[in-house]
Amino acid sequence: MKDLRDGIVEYLDLRRSLGFKLKKDERLLLDFAAFMERRGAARITSKLALAWARRPKTTDPNYLAGRLRAIRSFARYRILTDPRTEIPPTDLLPRQRTTFQPHLFSRDEIARLLAASLQRRRGAKPISRWSRYAMFGLLSVTGMGVGEALNLDLEDVDLDNGVLTIRNTKFGKSRLVQVHATTCAVLKLYREQRNTFLAGRIARPFFISPLGRRITHSTLGLSFRRLSRKLGLRSASDATGPRLHDLRHSMAVEVLRQCYGSGANPERRLPALSTYLGHTHLNYTYWYLHQNPSLMKQAVTRLEHYWEASA
Repeated sequence: MKDLRDGIVEYLDLRRSLGFKLKKDERLLLDFAAFMERRGAARITSKLALAWARRPKTTDPNYLAGRLRAIRSFARYRILTDPRTEIPPTDLLPRQRTTFQPHLFSRDEIARLLAASLQRRRGAKPISRWSRYAMFGLLSVTGMGVGEALNLDLEDVDLDNGVLTIRNTKFGKSRLVQVHATTCAVLKLYREQRNTFLAGRIARPFFISPLGRRITHSTLGLSFRRLSRKLGLRSASDATGPRLHDLRHSMAVEVLRQCYGSGANPERRLPALSTYLGHTHLNYTYWYLHQNPSLMKQAVTRLEHYWEASA
C-alpha cells in the first residue's frame, strides 16, 4: 500500500504545481488509501471506489458524487503507472442538478445583520463581536470570498492607502482589492479593538478569535447561521438558508443592477467586476446575471431598446 500512498503524494504534487490546492482531495484520497489497506487491495477497482464513496451515512447524493470524483481523477493519473487500475465510470453516483437560488441580501437585512453582530453575548469576549461585525461588513461591501477574508494577515491590510492584498487564491494568484474610505474607517476601529485585546501580544492574522488565532470558516459559519436564525432569515429547523457566500453574490448583483439603473454599459463594467472579485473567467461573473430574474429582465429590456433603435 505504500506504493498507492506514494502515487497519491506524486499526484497531489503534480496538480499543486499547476496551481490547485486540493486540501479536500488530499483528505479524501488518504482516507481512501487507508480503506484500501484495510481491505488488502493492491489496485483501484470501480467496485472498491464505489464502496468507499458510499460509506458516509448521508442523504446528499452530490456529496457522495464528490467523493467518487476525487477517486476518478486520481485513477486517471494512476492508470499511467498501474495499467490494472479501473477508472470509475461517470454514470456511477452522478451529480444531480439542483434548483438552488442564492439569497440576495437587502440593505436592510445587511444592516440588521451587522447590528446583531455587535450585540453582547453572555460569556463571550468583546473581540468576538468586533471580529464578526468587521468581517460580515467587509464581505458585504467588497464581495471577497470568505476564505480570502479569513486568510488576511496584518501585513495584507494597508488602511492608509485603502488596499487589501489577497494572496495565493485559487490557481496561486494574488490580487489587490481597493476599499472605500468608510470601510477603512471601520477596519481601523476594528484594528484598535484588536490591538487593545492583544495587549502587546503578536498575532499574524488580521481577524482573530478570542484565543488570538485565525478564525476558522466553520466558526464564522456557525455564528452566521445563529444570527440569521435570530433575525428570522431562517427558522430553527431549516437545514438550508442564507449562506456567507451569498454576501458576495449580493454585492455582485447590486453592482450590475446599479449599472443597468444608471444607464451604464454593464458589458464594459463586467471585466472590471470580474477582476475585482478574483474570477478566473468572465463566465463566472456572468453567472450572477443569469441567476437573477430582475437582472435578466433589465438585460432583455436593454436589448429591446437596441433593436428598436436599429429598426
